[in-house]
Amino acid sequence: MKKTVLILTLNDYIIYQPTILNLYDHMEPLFDVTVVSFRPASGIKKKDETRTIKYLDTNFFLKHFFQKTDFIIATAFKYIKKVLPSAEYNYLYYNKYLPYVLKSAIKKQRLTADIIIATDFPALHVAQQVYGSVHFLSLEIENNTNPIHKKIDRARVKSVLVQSKERYDYLFPGISLPVFYLQNAPVFREDSITHYERKDFIWSGAMDRRMAIYDCLNFFKAYPQYRIVIKGAAERKVLARIKEEYAGLIEKDRIKIDQDYLPVSSFLDFLSHFKFGFTFYAWEVVRHSFNYATAPSGKLFMNLAAGVPVIAVNIPGFKLIEEFNAGVLIDDFKPETIYAAMKKMEDDYEKYRQGCYNAARYFSFDKRVAPYIEFLLKETEDTTRSQTS
Repeated sequence: MKKTVLILTLNDYIIYQPTILNLYDHMEPLFDVTVVSFRPASGIKKKDETRTIKYLDTNFFLKHFFQKTDFIIATAFKYIKKVLPSAEYNYLYYNKYLPYVLKSAIKKQRLTADIIIATDFPALHVAQQVYGSVHFLSLEIENNTNPIHKKIDRARVKSVLVQSKERYDYLFPGISLPVFYLQNAPVFREDSITHYERKDFIWSGAMDRRMAIYDCLNFFKAYPQYRIVIKGAAERKVLARIKEEYAGLIEKDRIKIDQDYLPVSSFLDFLSHFKFGFTFYAWEVVRHSFNYATAPSGKLFMNLAAGVPVIAVNIPGFKLIEEFNAGVLIDDFKPETIYAAMKKMEDDYEKYRQGCYNAARYFSFDKRVAPYIEFLLKETEDTTRSQTS
């Protein structure tokens, strides 16, 4: 009989958490896996219907109360930070309300399993309160000034699955735990390499000012001979601003917005038709967030697997782009800087395309997750033996 696994996450966009979905798929042949997530309520409200996922609901009034409170206080903190640059606000909705809902659901529904994997610190704190020692999956990192860092009992973390040693050391300084390094990358298969005629730029991922979407689109204002397809979700205000501010380019089909959801297999084929990609973060976000400065984004690895060289911000998390010759890093968003990066890749395009595939092979999810699954299997076998002896 298969051992059972619970993967806990506080987010409501499970279809956009490929690490969790890929982990589910690679564990499912050996374990009975269930994901506990929140019902999609922002962006594209699409649920994953192919996996065993328990969707939790929030209270409509409490949700809006906490979100509006967060908005008001966060807005005030923008002005406070001008006087006290170190001042930070930790959002109540994500750090207080959602953990409360998760904890209540676990107790009410009596959710348990042989292996508990908690995603990120707020869910880990809940899991430790309910289950004791659990496994930890790190996707997004709160700055270590967030009080949640002090609430985590490092002695009750059975293992850590994280993107890099730099991020592990930030979360668990001076502590030696079983650790496995796994990027938010798809499985790379040689037969996925395509030979389509490539053209245009692709923006894959959320349309968000934190991702510097407007800085990216300003390049196409300055160089309207180029064309970009934007593939991803967006908040209504962001989408409205894009449609208003870049209406002329949208009308001329120099900017195309495509919000249709595609599964990973279809998405890679879709990306393979494009010549260049972007992986941007706003500089303000990078300066104030260890998370954004150190983690390669999932959209980067999707571009790599599709053989799409990228123009990316020059941050520690994107150094692998230079190491594999998979794109060009830039230090500002000036249109002429983006143009120069594009021309550099265009002049030796095959080198950069092959660099993408080399990186995709190295970080392929199946190769990187295998030692972790072997570790979990051994742990469950050891536990079974100790219980029967």
